[in-house]
Amino acid sequence: MQLEHYHARTTRVNRRRFYEIAGHRYPGVTTILSATKPPEARAALNQWRRRVGAQAAQEIAGKASSVGTRLHKQIAAFLKGDMVDIPADITGYWDSIEPLLANVDEALLVEAAVWHNAGYVGFPDALVVYNSKVYVCDWKTALKPKKAEWIGDYYLQVAAYTQAIEQVYAEQGIHVEGTLIAIALEQTPAQAFWLNRAEIEHHWTLFQRRLAEYHMLHPKLL
Repeated sequence: MQLEHYHARTTRVNRRRFYEIAGHRYPGVTTILSATKPPEARAALNQWRRRVGAQAAQEIAGKASSVGTRLHKQIAAFLKGDMVDIPADITGYWDSIEPLLANVDEALLVEAAVWHNAGYVGFPDALVVYNSKVYVCDWKTALKPKKAEWIGDYYLQVAAYTQAIEQVYAEQGIHVEGTLIAIALEQTPAQAFWLNRAEIEHHWTLFQRRLAEYHMLHPKLL
């Protein structure tokens, strides 16, 4: 099945990033989650920065961003059926996540923009048929394994993507059956965190609360 890929234009209003798409101007999912991060999560991040030092924290974040960007590029190429050329320094991460990619039957969307009339834009990494079921996938990298309780915002992210995808592609009858958050690690198999439909709905409710909080802080700009 071929789904139309949409693109959003980035714009800034009062130094805040928005995306323009389909006649709307909305904030992104990650912007919303960052702006409404709970105080305890901010405190934990600040504590880590103090522990490792400002310079080390910046270097770690920069390396993680570089690895993540390049791995995403190769995964996107793989899903599109294009040539994959894995740089030597991310081979471990590719080897970590490749077994999960092997179970993808078909890629319906790869890094396309979607939006929801609740007031946000999202950029899901992929919508795929995975073991004969439709899944929203999000690819992550990490230096160390994650615990489920540490990645609450990841769950909110894929729940928001799910709802937006189903709204944008309602006429095509797209129904998401689950989500996969795959976290590639350099020396061990990737972690896979799954949500079924009931769990997606639970996290969608939680995301809507964060979205309402964001719009209270920053009124919509249409």
